[in-house]
Amino acid sequence: GCNVSFNITTSMMLVPSSVLCVVVVAFLVFVSSSHGALLPPSDPLWYWTDYNWYHHPQGLYVQSVNPGSYFKLNITGTSSLVLNLLSNASQPTTPYMTLRYSVDNAPYVDVVLPVPSNTITLAKNLTTSTSHYVIFYIKNSSQGVARWFGNGGPPCSLQIAGMTVDATAKTLPLDPVTTLHAKRMIIYWDSIGEGVRTLGLSSGGDLTDNDSTITWAMALAAALKAEISVIGFGAQGYTRGGSGAVVPLITPGNPQQTAWNQYFDAHSRLTSSGLFSPAPDYIFCGHGTNDGDASLVTTNALAWLQAVRAAAPNAEIFLCVPFGRFQENAIQTAYQKFAGDKRTTLIDLGLPGAVGVSAWGASVYSADGIHPLGPRDGQLGSMLAVQATAALAEKGQI
Repeated sequence: GCNVSFNITTSMMLVPSSVLCVVVVAFLVFVSSSHGALLPPSDPLWYWTDYNWYHHPQGLYVQSVNPGSYFKLNITGTSSLVLNLLSNASQPTTPYMTLRYSVDNAPYVDVVLPVPSNTITLAKNLTTSTSHYVIFYIKNSSQGVARWFGNGGPPCSLQIAGMTVDATAKTLPLDPVTTLHAKRMIIYWDSIGEGVRTLGLSSGGDLTDNDSTITWAMALAAALKAEISVIGFGAQGYTRGGSGAVVPLITPGNPQQTAWNQYFDAHSRLTSSGLFSPAPDYIFCGHGTNDGDASLVTTNALAWLQAVRAAAPNAEIFLCVPFGRFQENAIQTAYQKFAGDKRTTLIDLGLPGAVGVSAWGASVYSADGIHPLGPRDGQLGSMLAVQATAALAEKGQI
């Protein structure tokens, strides 16, 4: 909600462009060099999906492990945009992540990591007198590379140290109607949340088959006019860890084996007071597809509801039965045990939602019978939106 913009200054002593910004009270100091200036990720007008990106305490970088994470930026006064990445020695030397971006609503460009010199030129030869809109996603990542543990952060993660721009650049507010919605939303899901096999099933694997930017989750967020933080890990569940050595969504009594409140290992998603910040408006959870013991699913789903309610006292929580209706009874039982909470809603799409995604076998709906293809994703997002908006309307929340 901040409407203050910051000019990039060249009035300071020249230092190497690898040096990052310093935050002093409410003012940002931009590092300048003969090659331009570094826009720090802590710039207040640079929007990062609120619950995906770990922000270094000194503003040195942001980091995410989640496909579907994105940033938005509106900027003027620069002829080029060069994104600066960080890496650590444990990151793969072979392809492990696809990034996707657009500048000024041009067709998307995909870039596969790693990249030479840890820089990505998003745009050049821009008109400096006009504003330029950037949207940037983590499109997908390799599920076989560690996404939870690692020295300096998980190997399969994205660290962004800032953007090299002209020294005359200035960030601008994002348009609240067309580019930055006021509502904030989280979804906790599994591979169906991170967009596994939305494009098909091929020998190319995750980087060929998966696309987090075209899932049901993005359609749902658009319908609810919300900025969405997608927290989805393939193979994860209420009781099971996910691909890339991710821990289970929740393990009551064992915080080290609980993922919902952490960006990744030992990096809390919550404030020191145990709250989400900013306070989310909507939280959806659709785990269950990968789980086994039904009684344990009920126990853990209930524990998750209780924990998330404490972290988001005013959020509308939607407990969702997986599209394929896996663990349907167990999840319904958890909801019934939490039924005193009037801001929690159970969504069960039933048989219409399960068509094509409830049993292994390829069809027009799914490349494997479980993971929806892009067109089916759009249908499922619409179905969820109908039920969610009806529940919100009944409560006077929309």
